[in-house]
Amino acid sequence: MLRINRLKIQINTTNGLYGYDELFTDGLNILASEDNTSGKSSVIAAIYYCLGFEEIIGGKGEKVLTAVYKTAIEEGEEVWPVVESGAYLEIYNGKEKITIYRAATMEGRDNKLITVYHSEMNNIKKAGILIEDMYVHMPNSAINVKGFHTFLEGFLHIELPLVPAADDGTKKLYLQLIFSAMFIEQKNGWSNIMSGMPFLGIRESKKRVLEFLLRLDTLENEKKKDSLRTRDSSIKIQWNSLIKELNILVHREGCVPHGLPLSPQVLSEEDLLHLIIKKEDVEIQEYIDELQGEYGHLTLLKPRVVDNFDDIQEELNATENSIESFERELYKNRGLLHVESISIDKLVNNLEIIETDIRNNKDAARLRNLGSELDFATSKDTCPVCSQPIQDSLIPHSGHLQVMSIDENIRHLNAQKEMLEFAQISHRKNKEKIQERIKQLENSLLTLRSMAKSLRNDLYSINENISESIIHKKLQLDAEMNSLHQLVEYINKKKQKLRDLSDDWKKYLEDKADLPKKKFSESDEDKIKILRKHFIRNLSQFGYKSIPNLNQIEISMDSYLPVIEGFDMKFDSSASDNIRAIWSFVLSLLETSNEKSGNHPGILIFDEPAQHSIVSSDVEKFFNHIIKFKNSQVIIGMTIRDSDTRQTINKLPSGSFNLIKVPYKAFEKFSTENE
Repeated sequence: MLRINRLKIQINTTNGLYGYDELFTDGLNILASEDNTSGKSSVIAAIYYCLGFEEIIGGKGEKVLTAVYKTAIEEGEEVWPVVESGAYLEIYNGKEKITIYRAATMEGRDNKLITVYHSEMNNIKKAGILIEDMYVHMPNSAINVKGFHTFLEGFLHIELPLVPAADDGTKKLYLQLIFSAMFIEQKNGWSNIMSGMPFLGIRESKKRVLEFLLRLDTLENEKKKDSLRTRDSSIKIQWNSLIKELNILVHREGCVPHGLPLSPQVLSEEDLLHLIIKKEDVEIQEYIDELQGEYGHLTLLKPRVVDNFDDIQEELNATENSIESFERELYKNRGLLHVESISIDKLVNNLEIIETDIRNNKDAARLRNLGSELDFATSKDTCPVCSQPIQDSLIPHSGHLQVMSIDENIRHLNAQKEMLEFAQISHRKNKEKIQERIKQLENSLLTLRSMAKSLRNDLYSINENISESIIHKKLQLDAEMNSLHQLVEYINKKKQKLRDLSDDWKKYLEDKADLPKKKFSESDEDKIKILRKHFIRNLSQFGYKSIPNLNQIEISMDSYLPVIEGFDMKFDSSASDNIRAIWSFVLSLLETSNEKSGNHPGILIFDEPAQHSIVSSDVEKFFNHIIKFKNSQVIIGMTIRDSDTRQTINKLPSGSFNLIKVPYKAFEKFSTENE
C-alpha cells in the first residue's frame, strides 16, 4: 500500500523562504482552491515529482514543474526570484514511514538525485536517522540497488513482473506505468482511460498494467509462454548447431548421413538406431570391416622376407623412440592444458569481482555527481567495496599516503579489467594452440604406432619377397580405418547429445501442452466480471447517458478496457460522459482489486475531475461513493468555481473527508518556525 502523509514544498527566494506544508489523511482528501491559477496543480505535481512519476505529467525533471519552482514567486505586485526549491514527501507503506526529498532548483545538485530519510518528516534532522541518496530517470534506476524506483518497489512490497518489450525482449513493468492508472493529471489525464501513460518500451503497456493491478493469472501464463519461447529458441539453436557440425565432419570423411533429424523432434531409441553413416552406399561399420578384410588379405598374400633385418630393426627402434618422445610431449601438453584452464577460470572470477567493484564505484560517483552530500564510505576510512576499515591495511600507515578518490578507483579498476581481459584472451589463445598440438600429437602417435606394428610384422615374416607398395597400401588402409573409427566414436557421442536435446524438446512440448487451454482462468473471468459490474454501476450512479442500455457495455477480453460492440466506448460518449467513464473505470479498478486481493496500492489522485461542466449532483455522487471506500486514500484537486461546487462540498457528511483549502496563492512566506 501507499499513503501520502505530508507534503512540504520549500522555495527559497531573495525575500526569504516560501512554500507549502500540509498533512493528508486516509480516505477522501479534497485540495480545494477558489481559483484555478492559485497553485493547486503545482502542489499535486510536487507529489508526482517526489515519487519520480513526473513522466505521467509529460516530461522528466524540473521542467514539468511550474515557474514558481524555477523562476520567481509573485507576492502582490512584488516578484521574488527563486534561489533554491525542492519538496519533501512523507509516505507510508502500512509499516514504515519515510521522507523523500527532491530538489527542483539547487546549485550543485542534479534533479535526478533523490534523498530518502528513513523517518517521518518531523524527525529527519535528528541524529542517527538513516539517510540514503538514490537516483531516478537514469539507466538501470529501476534495477540497480541505488535506483530510487528499485527502492520504492521494495518499500511498497510489490514485485514487478517482467513483461514483453517492444524490442521483442523483456522488461520490468515500470512503476510510472502502473501509477498512470491511478494518478489522473489535469491536462492529459482526462482525454481517455490511462491517457497519461508514458511510452517506456513495453508492448501493450495498458494491458500489462491492468493484468498486474487485477492480479490476473493470465499474466503468469504470459510469463510461462515467454519462458517457453526462450526454451524453444535455445533448443532449436543447439539442435541446428549440432546437425551442422555432424554434417561437416561426416562429409569430410567422404561419408553420407542417413536418418539425421534436421529439426527438433522427440527421438526414440529406434530413431537413433536408424541414424546411420554410409560410405560408398555401405554402412560405415560394414565398410570398415571390408577395409579390415582387405588389410588382412594383403598381409596373408605378401609376407615379407627379412634380408635387411638390421635396417628394419633400426627403423623400428627409431619409431619406438619417436613414440616415446611424442607420448612425453603429449603428457606435457595435457598438463599445460590443465594449467591454462585453471588460469582462465581464475581470470573469469576476478573479472566478475572487478566488474562488481566498477558498478559500485560508478553508482557512488553517479550519486556524487548528482550532488549527494552524504558522507562516502571512503571519507569514514572505510573501503566502499569490502567495507573494511582502511587503516587495517598491511602497509604501515603513513601520513603521506592518500586514499584514492572514487574517480581514481574507477580508472584503476578499469585498467585492471583491461589487463585481466587481455590476459584472458592470451590464455584462451594458448589453450587453443595446446589443444591443436594435442590433436596433432594424438594423430601422429596413431600413425607411428601403426607403422611400428607394420615393421614388427615385417621383422617376423618368413617370406623373402619384399613389397613396399603393399606396406604403403596397408598404412593407407590402417589410417583410413583409424579415421573412420574416430568418426564412429564421435557420432556415438553426438547421438547422446541428440538424445539429451530430444529429452529437452519432449519436456518443452509437455510444458507447452500443460498451459491452460483457455486464455483466462476461472478466477480471471470472475475478476473481469466484477470489474464490469462495478464499472456499469458507477456509470449509472454518476449519470452517464451517452449509451442508453449500459448492459451493452463489455470489458474487452483482449485489452481489459470497456467496449461497446467491440469498439472503444469513448467514441459513443459525450465529452462529459467520457469524464464519467474515466471516474468509473479508475474507481472500479480499485474496488475490484480490494475485493479480489489484487495488487492495487490503494491510492488515487484526481486533478480537476469536474471537467466539461459536469453537473454538481453527479460530482456529489462521485464524492459520496469515494467516502465509502475503506483502506484507501483519494486526493482530489478541485477548483471551487461557483456556489454549486461549494454547496456540493458542504453537503458531504461532516468528518467524512479532509478538506485542505489552498489560499489564493498556494505558496506563502514561511514563518521562522516553519523554516
